[in-house]
Amino acid sequence: MFNLFKKKNKWIRFYSLDTGVAALHPIFPARKLKRKWRTEALRRETAKEEKKCPALKAKALWDRMQNMDSTGAPDSLWSHAATCPALDGVMDTGYIIPAPADFIIHIDGSGNFEWRSETLFYGGRYLTAHIPEQTEGMRHLVNQQKDVLDYTVKVELPWRVQAHKDIVFIQQNIAYWDEERFSVPTGIVDPQYSYEINCQLFWHITEPGEYLIKAGTPLVQWIPIHRDILNSKGVDVMIETANADDLHNNEVMEYNRRKNFTENTTLSGRIKTQADLLKLNKNIERFN
Repeated sequence: MFNLFKKKNKWIRFYSLDTGVAALHPIFPARKLKRKWRTEALRRETAKEEKKCPALKAKALWDRMQNMDSTGAPDSLWSHAATCPALDGVMDTGYIIPAPADFIIHIDGSGNFEWRSETLFYGGRYLTAHIPEQTEGMRHLVNQQKDVLDYTVKVELPWRVQAHKDIVFIQQNIAYWDEERFSVPTGIVDPQYSYEINCQLFWHITEPGEYLIKAGTPLVQWIPIHRDILNSKGVDVMIETANADDLHNNEVMEYNRRKNFTENTTLSGRIKTQADLLKLNKNIERFN
């Protein structure tokens, strides 16, 4: 009886039309993707020697104090970007869609490509192409530091998606991923009318040769968001100059940031304290 009043969770369903894909190369939570640069940076940030030996910990603190800049803030070695909550948020949110089978991209230098694979998926498909006219003027904008092939690689995946009516997805390049051969354009996927999962790759290697993408290679990141956020429906947005309460709260935040050596705090503790202080801003009462 009481289950009648239980609020149901929103849901997402990814399903593969081809047997074996969901078992061997499933879509997986983004937080499980290991980035080499991130792992190495976090290892340096939490060096075992500093934790075990008080003398080494004190020496590390002294060395870092010597590297403070003119504002009194520690240099970049004090806290690597790998510990930044904002970067953690985008790297660990959503889902990663990997390649379900090996494929080879053959570049002949003409701006086009050929491909081959031992596997075709539902309907005899795997890879196709977008002609240059379809991405003219925008394909270079996805990664302006790299060359890009005229033709776009389109990966037609065997995956399909269903979701709660309130959910849409941001499709994007995998955030801060160790992949340089291709980039993925950003877009919005609405499961209410688009259930196929396809992935466009702007290919950056223009030198003639053959390039292997192995099964399981992460291709794209999908981040679910609420449909109301997408179109700002039901969201009131104010853009204004700070008032006295804002300025007071900012002074408190600045004091809190300076009062402890970072070495003697934890990231989770700093986040909790900051969240508690932000709640003290009286302007929040205007809207809640």
